[in-house]
Amino acid sequence: MNTKPPVTEPALIQARSKFRNMRVEFPRSSKDEFSDKSGIKRAVVCIDNSMQGQILLRHTKAVAEGLGLPLNILHVMESANAEHGPSDPIHWQIKYQEAKDHLLRIVNEENEDLTIHDHFILNGIAGDEISRWANDHDGSLMAMTSRCGLSSGTMRHGYLGETAQKLLETSTSSLLLVPPDVPASASVHYKRLMVPLDGSQRAESVLPIAMRIARKHDAELVLAHVVSEPEIVETGPHDKEAYDLMTHMLRYNEQNAHAYLDRLQSRLNNGTVAIRTIVENDGDPRERLITLASAQDVDLILISAHGRTGMPNACCGNIARHLVSNSHIPLLMVRQQAASRPDHPEMSTDALGRRIFSDWAH
Repeated sequence: MNTKPPVTEPALIQARSKFRNMRVEFPRSSKDEFSDKSGIKRAVVCIDNSMQGQILLRHTKAVAEGLGLPLNILHVMESANAEHGPSDPIHWQIKYQEAKDHLLRIVNEENEDLTIHDHFILNGIAGDEISRWANDHDGSLMAMTSRCGLSSGTMRHGYLGETAQKLLETSTSSLLLVPPDVPASASVHYKRLMVPLDGSQRAESVLPIAMRIARKHDAELVLAHVVSEPEIVETGPHDKEAYDLMTHMLRYNEQNAHAYLDRLQSRLNNGTVAIRTIVENDGDPRERLITLASAQDVDLILISAHGRTGMPNACCGNIARHLVSNSHIPLLMVRQQAASRPDHPEMSTDALGRRIFSDWAH
């Protein structure tokens, strides 16, 4: 056998009505004031052999319902020799049946009706296969635990699992990452969402998605900005001129940030979603956003993969990467489609007035 699956079987336990090969249509919301450039067409929950499958499925379902997306399940049968096909067809068939049963158990444990649009069982190394599948299926929102591919013995704060890291670096898909320490509950209902913003159109591209999820869950939407401390070259330990300039810039940036978020709130506020703005001016924005999300009891963070500078050769900016790696709160990182227009300087300047916001999001 020299050909390599992915192995698919559209009739996964045909007698089970929860696995119906049909598109699930959810009601879509009315047109938002901001255009959605994410191009997300489907939600795909990547189930591994850990105990987190149930929690991950519920969070993916909550997001999929908010965005009106069909829900799919993907599982990889780990095999280091996937390039050469299974060496023992009987053993492979047993593994395949076990994988189907594993997926079926997770779906059947749901107390409420759950319809799976389609399922995919792949064979190979999880990170490689999931990344390849995601790149072959444009517009997929890939959901997995943030420590996916990381053994329990090496699990620690601030570290992505190998599979999650692979998908982050080699795919162009938007990602829903659920930390393993998220509390388990019978169902997921978001009460508060947070969107970090830096004044760029890339960062704002998350807003239509956030609005739709917030509307579906009747959740509050928090728009957040952290004002960084400006870098000024001081001539000595008591450089009063430098101190006065820094104080002035911080005050100016904070005022500008409040005005910017207030304008966004006004544009978004149509009476269907409660919107609140927060401006912080203390500490590293990366750590401050994580602290802020916890202090505000946020259930889901939504962030654009790139912000104002939008470095084209990086899989995401340093703020997004830090939150992806360190957040203890589920995080949805949205990637724009390649065809989307980059930020135009004149539009960004108009949005912020005289721009002096620090360059803290990439």
